[in-house]
Amino acid sequence: MHSDVRGVTEDELRDYLEEWRDFGYLFIRARWTMDGARTLTEAARRFRDRAETLEQLAGAGFELDQPAENGFAIAVRPGEASPMRLVEEEPKTVG
Repeated sequence: MHSDVRGVTEDELRDYLEEWRDFGYLFIRARWTMDGARTLTEAARRFRDRAETLEQLAGAGFELDQPAENGFAIAVRPGEASPMRLVEEEPKTVG
């Protein structure tokens, strides 16, 4: 059986990881998932693509920080601090 679900490419996953490194979390926007779909079939494909992306993020260690609300969610990697956040939090020495 053929699936139209495209999932996340390596480049897209790398982009998500870079966002996490920079900010310590991912801001997930799903509110407009089916915007622009011209058919129910296309809308369904867009939801499947989004679901596959979320499953791959879960497989990469991400979890929701709190329940999603109004089509938005924050994902974190529990037990892991973003490398950039650690650098920001290091005390600066003078001299």
